[in-house]
Amino acid sequence: MSARDALALACLSLVPSCSEDRPVGAQAPTYQDDVAPILNARCAVCHGENTPAAGWSVTSYLETIGCVVPSGAPATLPLDGRAPILAALDQDPHQELLTAPERELLTKWVSAGAPAFRGTVHAPGIVDPRSDGWHGSLLRASRWSSMLDPNDSNACGRCHDGTRSRPAGVSFAAPGATACTTCHDQPAGVLACPTCHGAGDRTYPPRDPCFFPADSNRPGAHAAHVLPSQVRAIGLACSTCHPLPPAQLIGGTHGNGTVDVIFDPTVVAPGGSYDTATGGCTVSCHNAGGARPRPLWSETAPLGCGDCHGSPPADHFPGPCTNCHQEANADGTALRVALLHLNGKVDLGDGSGQCGACHGRGDDPWPATGAHPAHESPTLSDPVACGNCHVVPATVMDPTHLDGVVHVTLTGLAVARDAGASWDGERCTSVACHGAQLADVPAVVPGWDDDSGAASACGSCHPIPPSQHTSSTSCDRATCHGREVMRNAQGVPSIADAGRSLHIDGIIEVSP
Repeated sequence: MSARDALALACLSLVPSCSEDRPVGAQAPTYQDDVAPILNARCAVCHGENTPAAGWSVTSYLETIGCVVPSGAPATLPLDGRAPILAALDQDPHQELLTAPERELLTKWVSAGAPAFRGTVHAPGIVDPRSDGWHGSLLRASRWSSMLDPNDSNACGRCHDGTRSRPAGVSFAAPGATACTTCHDQPAGVLACPTCHGAGDRTYPPRDPCFFPADSNRPGAHAAHVLPSQVRAIGLACSTCHPLPPAQLIGGTHGNGTVDVIFDPTVVAPGGSYDTATGGCTVSCHNAGGARPRPLWSETAPLGCGDCHGSPPADHFPGPCTNCHQEANADGTALRVALLHLNGKVDLGDGSGQCGACHGRGDDPWPATGAHPAHESPTLSDPVACGNCHVVPATVMDPTHLDGVVHVTLTGLAVARDAGASWDGERCTSVACHGAQLADVPAVVPGWDDDSGAASACGSCHPIPPSQHTSSTSCDRATCHGREVMRNAQGVPSIADAGRSLHIDGIIEVSP
């Protein structure tokens, strides 16, 4: 006797539930021995792995007893008195597909309950999710003991690979025992999330409605929370509403037979609650002064702007939403992007918390509009302080800061030499920075949107040389302007790096 045969006998003697003989009737065909060869030979051409016709495949037992499109009815269960797999044989193009003996065998198989195999160690229903003897139901009833506990008398690991309950001294599977990972082929194997709630690669409820139709009668908002949507670019993690499972995946509140709702305080503000009787959520995500502050879990209608918070909220600053929130459209009826939405806080601009969140980039407060770049990085002077043209707010929430109006208040260098600087919405006039109150009238009155560069060229604010200047045009003479003025290769004067802090500082400076 081989070692594997000896192990098989040991398995049958050690596991009481495995030692019971539960044979399928002698005349009942099985999928494994009788039906699969016929289906593979006759049906797999159209109902194979790749895009099977009617969404129904014959490449495995579960797919064969699965549902067909468009009815959604299980292929091997009666529909109006007849199973779809049998009814299809009387329709084009299936009438001549099977021989009379093959039709009879298939009919007997369906009538017997579509058994997977001829049961000895396990009854055929062990692999049928619709059966009372399905292994998932049996494991749940035992609180997963035989799957997890190697000392359990019915430990799956006594015979099967791919389980966590292999007893000491058992080093390999029993002959013919199917590995659990044959079906549970995801990285976490039998403990992958879709095993208990979800289907295929989907980790959240409901389960496959073909095998668990009762789940379809319990609508819920899992998909609306887990998947990206118009209100959230990245879906919420399961841990937002449920406690994280332990390292061993089952234990504590996970797999305890109840649905535990415990909100993550980093996403849901403290005080959130869920009413198990009504399915109502009272959470900061929804309860912010809108029209539907306490949605029910069974409500699947989409939530819109104004359902969770007013659009705009009460006592909000006036103006289009886009003035302060880069993800909303102007009238607050939709989101253009949703990376920041529903992150547990109110974000302005890009959410960085810097001035550049609303105007500028990151921690750079300078907008890219008009002549802002020319004032931020001028070629003739140091950068111009924001306070020369605007009243810098003490706080972000200053009323004049978020009122939707760009307030221009010229001060500082703009009014040096008693210049009466003003702004008319298009251009600045009488600004000391641009030559006001010098002996000569400036050659250029700069327009805010003029990108020609004329306003920043030497000679635009004062002549070269100015009228009160000597006739000399040797601007780069150290005896007059130190090392602050230089000439380029074409002889055109310009301000040297050393002179930028003195040029346009409101004072006419000469070397002593």
